[in-house]
Amino acid sequence: MRLGRAASVVALVVIGVVGITVAPLQQNPVATSRYAFLDAMSSGKQDAYLQKHPDAAVGLLNLHPEANAAAWRDFPKDLRHDLAETLPSLIGGMEGVDYASRDVANRTWLRSLIGSAQRAVKKHPSDAVAQQKLRCLLAIKAALRIHKPHRYLVDLTNDPKPLAAIAIGNLDTTRLVSFTVPGMGTYSDDMQLWALGAQNLYDAQGGAGATKQRATVAWIGYVTPPPGIDAALGQYAHIGAQNLIEALEGFWAVRDPKTRSGKSASTKARDTITLNVVAHSYGTTTAADALAAKDLNVYSFVMLGSAGIEQSVGSARQLHAKHVYAGEATGDTEARWGRISRIDPRSPSFGAIPLAVDGDPNKDELPVTGHAPILHSDWNDNPMSSAWAKFTNVDEFAQKYLDHLQTYGYLDAGTESIANVAAVTVPPHHTDAHDATVSP
Repeated sequence: MRLGRAASVVALVVIGVVGITVAPLQQNPVATSRYAFLDAMSSGKQDAYLQKHPDAAVGLLNLHPEANAAAWRDFPKDLRHDLAETLPSLIGGMEGVDYASRDVANRTWLRSLIGSAQRAVKKHPSDAVAQQKLRCLLAIKAALRIHKPHRYLVDLTNDPKPLAAIAIGNLDTTRLVSFTVPGMGTYSDDMQLWALGAQNLYDAQGGAGATKQRATVAWIGYVTPPPGIDAALGQYAHIGAQNLIEALEGFWAVRDPKTRSGKSASTKARDTITLNVVAHSYGTTTAADALAAKDLNVYSFVMLGSAGIEQSVGSARQLHAKHVYAGEATGDTEARWGRISRIDPRSPSFGAIPLAVDGDPNKDELPVTGHAPILHSDWNDNPMSSAWAKFTNVDEFAQKYLDHLQTYGYLDAGTESIANVAAVTVPPHHTDAHDATVSP
């Protein structure tokens, strides 16, 4: 497939003059995108399909992020900005496009999607699907409010439950990057909390001695299974792994560009940039599928409250990560239900390094008390917020609120869990000698 011809089908006519031949996708059962069948089509059939299914254009282009990156870098800066604003649904999701441009595109598209969703809810106020979509979009918008460091909307979809990814820090320039992958029941209407978890990790990495050249990504880039028996199924993870592979390959396409000969334009890029994956619950199953399928140059893969690793993966050595860790709280009674037919990554035979999460009083580090990824925020810690409005009985409210103040999730600030995750995701060459360090 030629990048320019496929892009022109979706009205990106200025790219139509770019003739870059891209290599066929490697046919790995997990790594293969659901759009891989388009790669095998003749030009005429491909054009006809894309004319009928224009939404498939991004999926087709994302089979080849390095080609996308090469074409995008050839455009003048002003043209890239104009394309991001005029074709936001295409540019915002295209792997290989720089993240600042994707942020411009996705913020533009988010405003449009919110307007459409508000009109849909107004027209059909009892439509639960429309209401949920609007909640998701508004939560994404709220998670982008002014913060330090700046947040970037690096991915967005127009699904009934929109998928999205928010970067805390600049993915185009930082040298330490950590993707956080959620588990069951985490959808983009939870984006404010999931982004807070990524922010907590960012802050904790600073406490572990990391320099300011870092970023974390709140990645809700796949449809997670709903709470219940679906978490024992593998299909959600299979599809999610494909999406995660695309996201991580897209990152390397931007940061480690290839020359026309296919060689790295910067031989030091993968030696000086550290990429981590931190996953929770069913997200560990999803991420393990992805890392087993492809070598994505991951430094540390951290699993928290794992729902289990598929038997086909077998051991930590098959995950193509330099370091593999697994932590689970004593009070986490839910994670094991996902491991009915899967491997516990903490088992000696699997080989993940144990990560302590039960608290360390000597360091004033709090214990994780259950399965939740994050329980505390300015909103749900505020007894006057709407989070507590349903408790009208004073005694019931007092007990529930007290219980809340004594429970902690894996990504909550101040926990031993977040401190140790930070410690194992910050390699020595990314630390500042003037900052304190935390030993894993």
